[in-house]
Amino acid sequence: MYRVVTKYRNGSTRPVVERGPWHASRKSAEEWAETLRAHGYTAHVESQNGLIDAGLTGSGGGNDNADLMNALASMA
Repeated sequence: MYRVVTKYRNGSTRPVVERGPWHASRKSAEEWAETLRAHGYTAHVESQNGLIDAGLTGSGGGNDNADLMNALASMA
């Protein structure tokens, strides 16, 4: 199972992270990720076992720890 994770900014200091629905095939998830990238979103494909690609551009850069650091920083 695969899903597309998108990141975008809505005017706040922290990016919005949305995890899409699960797809049965990797090909289907990658097609959705490409479509979202074409519309300006930062998107990558994730499997149930974790990150599949590092196709991120922007703040995360494929680093899963970046989201954790942002969350902890916003709590402080």
